[in-house]
Amino acid sequence: MPSTSTALTIIIVNWNGGEKLLRCLRSIRASRTSFPVKVIVVDNNSTDGSRERAAAEFPEYHIVNTGANLGFGRGNNYARPWVDTPLVLFLNPDTELFPDTLEKAVHSLLSRPRVGILGCQMRDPDGTVQELGLQWFPTPGRVFLELMVPGWLRRGLPGRWLCHDPLRSGPVRKLYGGFMLARKEVLDAAGWFDERYFMYAEDVDLSRTVRALGWELFYDAGCAIIHACGGASQNAPSGFSVLMKQRSVEQLIEKYQGRCAARCHRRLVALAAALRLIALRLSGSGQRLENARIRSRLLWDWAWHGREATIPKGPEKQTRQTGFIPADPAIEKTP
Repeated sequence: MPSTSTALTIIIVNWNGGEKLLRCLRSIRASRTSFPVKVIVVDNNSTDGSRERAAAEFPEYHIVNTGANLGFGRGNNYARPWVDTPLVLFLNPDTELFPDTLEKAVHSLLSRPRVGILGCQMRDPDGTVQELGLQWFPTPGRVFLELMVPGWLRRGLPGRWLCHDPLRSGPVRKLYGGFMLARKEVLDAAGWFDERYFMYAEDVDLSRTVRALGWELFYDAGCAIIHACGGASQNAPSGFSVLMKQRSVEQLIEKYQGRCAARCHRRLVALAAALRLIALRLSGSGQRLENARIRSRLLWDWAWHGREATIPKGPEKQTRQTGFIPADPAIEKTP
């Protein structure tokens, strides 16, 4: 059972989180816990004033500016020197906790001695329970299938596609970075996040490493958070997210399966993008179809013409100009 001897550090990596970050911190402050909680906000050099507003409203929290946009994994690792508690929670700034979320999550983790990291149920602001990601490790062929098969069809084939029912608690193969409650001893053994990824693959890699060390991953549907996922902008064409996800997946595949597999991944992404563009051309018109065409074109440009794919005008272009999409780090081969 949690007690005053059980301490927790919450790490939040922020980049221009605005009001969402403040709502997240307010929900932490309103949490009911029987153990002390420390909060570290790692700010990736935000320019929207969110860091200053958080520091003014939450003087009890440790807010540090990295001076650059380090990305998700490296940003979380930046807080490591300040973590001296047995439990660590990686939390996205676009989330909100219920008053009993932390108490339930910590109790659930401590009651399962073989679980190294625990995830929880995530809900949209309207209460809709969000689906879990596919519970398999990426390969070139699997990435191709993910790009070609619609999500609603994948959810209809849970056994074949290794989906996990978000309404049911149980062991899982992968957890995702929006909410990851971990034992510090497990993180130290795993080396925390691999910093080769800017974002989108470091949580998958950490999940694989933790399981390889003999620890279990557990998804608890009994504790929940609200996850805004970008709010109204979620349905807009997102050049950054489309390109960064595939680049990180390519790095993940190269790390474990070699350069040939990474090249195969890129060619299959190009094939999937071409097939999607053909299908979309025959599907009529509409904003959703146009957004899908933009994303497919971005994938084609990235996979077939190289890493410097053209970002559409708007927020995606601005993030490119301000350095939000970093240069590709050198990929070191693992033994």
